[in-house]
Amino acid sequence: MIWSRHGKLSSAMRPHRHDMHEFFVCLNEHGTQDIEGQSCVFQRGRAFMLFSGCRHCLQFEPDAEPEFIFVCFDKNHLAKSGYLQLQEQLESRKKQGCYFSGNKHDYLDFNIKTISLLHKEISSPGLLQNELINALLVQLLVAFFRSTMEPSAVNTGMNEKRSRVIKLCQRAAMDSSIEMTLAQAARETGTCRSVFASLVKETTGLTWREYILDCRLEKSIELLGTTDIQILEVAFKCNFNNIGYFHRAFLKKYGDTPGKMRKILQQNRFPHILKEYKLVL
Repeated sequence: MIWSRHGKLSSAMRPHRHDMHEFFVCLNEHGTQDIEGQSCVFQRGRAFMLFSGCRHCLQFEPDAEPEFIFVCFDKNHLAKSGYLQLQEQLESRKKQGCYFSGNKHDYLDFNIKTISLLHKEISSPGLLQNELINALLVQLLVAFFRSTMEPSAVNTGMNEKRSRVIKLCQRAAMDSSIEMTLAQAARETGTCRSVFASLVKETTGLTWREYILDCRLEKSIELLGTTDIQILEVAFKCNFNNIGYFHRAFLKKYGDTPGKMRKILQQNRFPHILKEYKLVL
């Protein structure tokens, strides 16, 4: 699930956290972003990476409204879309507290152009929409990480075991019917349980069980938003054999029941589980 908004903030914001990752690009000079106690002033084109679960707050003067475009995406979106190396990099940089981009002139110009194209594509669906959205998001994230690192530090090489674990995670993201215990999954990748568990955690930020559940819930969101099949059938298609467990897990992750979320998705509204900003028309 991906959401985007072009907005201004005119009222005070309290420190908060949310469940999704947010990639935030400044469009003016009016504001300061505070993330987990670290602060960075606004600069047109500068990016902030607000990782899932990070405490953050936007500060500004009353007579100077900060303007921005942000894109929120589920913390498992990259893995689900097949970008396992980038998902791994995202989790690694979160642990390192990498929140603020560089500020070279060419990079700032790139950010403005690319985030604007991404926002436009999300707001006005077109041919091959998902492919273009993912391509633009990946460009923004790769450029962000490179802007914060020395060239010698960019290293996405994987050993053979990690490669096999990533391929299995990718299969699970694409096929919600996959049912494997931790021991079975470890055998499938030719690793021991502890190594497999560690590599999955490094790559996705989740345990194997949490990752499988997250993939199934993401699939349910897709079905709720794009089909009219009954919720019971949605649960079964996502490999939930217990409808009660499906409802509890869905409510815990999204803060709404499947029925309420379907109405939100059909009305193309911004879910209340995320922040709301004054929109720029």
